[in-house]
Amino acid sequence: MHEFTPEVEELAKEVLEYSLIRLRTDPPLDGPKTFEELNQLAGNTITAKGLGGHEALKLFKEVLAKACISTDHPRYLAFIPSAPSEYANLFDLVVGASALYGGSWLEGAGAVFAENQALKWISDLAGMPATSGGVFVQGGTIGNLSALVTARNTFRAKRKDVTRWVLAASSDAHSSVKSAAQVMDVELLLIKPDKDGSLQGDTCGVAIDKYHSENPGHQVFALVATAGTTNLGIIDNLKSVAAAAKQRGIWFHVDGAYGLAALCAPSVRPLFNGIELADSFIVDPHKWLFAPFDACALIYRNPKL
Repeated sequence: MHEFTPEVEELAKEVLEYSLIRLRTDPPLDGPKTFEELNQLAGNTITAKGLGGHEALKLFKEVLAKACISTDHPRYLAFIPSAPSEYANLFDLVVGASALYGGSWLEGAGAVFAENQALKWISDLAGMPATSGGVFVQGGTIGNLSALVTARNTFRAKRKDVTRWVLAASSDAHSSVKSAAQVMDVELLLIKPDKDGSLQGDTCGVAIDKYHSENPGHQVFALVATAGTTNLGIIDNLKSVAAAAKQRGIWFHVDGAYGLAALCAPSVRPLFNGIELADSFIVDPHKWLFAPFDACALIYRNPKL
C-alpha cells in the first residue's frame, strides 16, 4: 500500500500536471449540480475493488471538481471562504506529501515551531503581550467555541455560586457564536448594536447590568465583539466593549475571523484599536491572509489557561 510503484509514479505525474494547470490558468466558473445529476454522473464511488487512482482522478477532474464553485474566480463575490495564493497552494502540496504531524513538539518540532512563529506574527500585529500564544484550529466556528469554553472554565474555578452561565454578544454576531452557546448549554444575551451596526460598550454595560439584576444566580462570563461582520464588514467599537467587559470582570473575546486580517493594513489599523485588550481573539488566514482552507488562528492573552 505504501510502496512508490511505477503505477503510483504515473499517477503522481497526472496529479502534478493537473495541479499545475489549475494553478497556471484562470479558474473555471463552475457551479453545483443536483444530487440526482451527480449520482447519474458519478454513481457509487465506494466499491470493494476501488476505482483506482487514475479513474478516481478522472472522476474528480471531469465530475466532482466541476460541481464545485471556484471560490478563487475573480467573479466570485458572494463571500470569501478561501482565496489561497499560488505559493500557498504549492506549499500545501508539499506539506501534504510530507506526512507531517504537528500535534506535539516530540513528533513535529519543525511544524510546531513554524506554526508558533505565524501565531506570534498575528499576536504582535494585534499588540498583544509577548507572553500571549495560541494554536491553529479548523475554522472560526471551532475557534470561537474553543475560546468561549476556556472563558467559562476560567470562571467556573472562581464562582461556585452561579446557577446559569450566560454569553453576551451583538445581535449581529456570527451564527457560530450562537451555535457555541447551544453546544455549551449556556444562555445567550443578544445586545442590539447602534444604528450603524456597531456594538458599543455603554450599550453592553447597560444590557449586562440589567440582565444580572433581573436574573439572580446568572452570570455573564464572556462578551463577544466582532471585528468585521461577514455580511457588511462592520467592526464593533472594540475599545469601548473591552472597557465594559473589564469593568465587570468579564472575559473579552473578539471574533475577527473575517476582518481581523486588516490589522496588516496601516490605512485601517486604527479601526481595530482595542484588540490588544482581548482575552482571546480569532482570525482566519484562509480568508484575507490567502492561506489554504481551512485555518483559524486562535490567540489567548494567557495561553496557560
